[in-house]
Amino acid sequence: MEGINSQTASIDYFQLLTVQLQHQDPVDPVDQEGLINDLTQFSILEGIENLNASFNQYMQLQELTQGVNLIGKSVDYLDEASGSIKSGVATDVFNIDDSIQVLVDGQTVSLDQIARVAEAA
Repeated sequence: MEGINSQTASIDYFQLLTVQLQHQDPVDPVDQEGLINDLTQFSILEGIENLNASFNQYMQLQELTQGVNLIGKSVDYLDEASGSIKSGVATDVFNIDDSIQVLVDGQTVSLDQIARVAEAA
């Protein structure tokens, strides 16, 4: 289940505000300062979500760059199936489910499995 985001919160808030304004007491109108504070909070939340999205894109680009720099290099990596360290030459980099993977002698290896990098012999 996804958490609430600024767009969902804003839609819900404006629907609630519309109903509240339709049924407000003319003698005791809606507090405008409270409305401004709510809108400011939604604006801040949206800015934070945009910043997080940009940061995630930057991190993916950084990981892709790290992977590309491994092509043609000899790498030691942890083989999760056997639990042993294996070696090979990185030949390809690709993205699977937003995770950068390196092809090492036909084996798909994630960046966090790589333990050592050296120039190929």
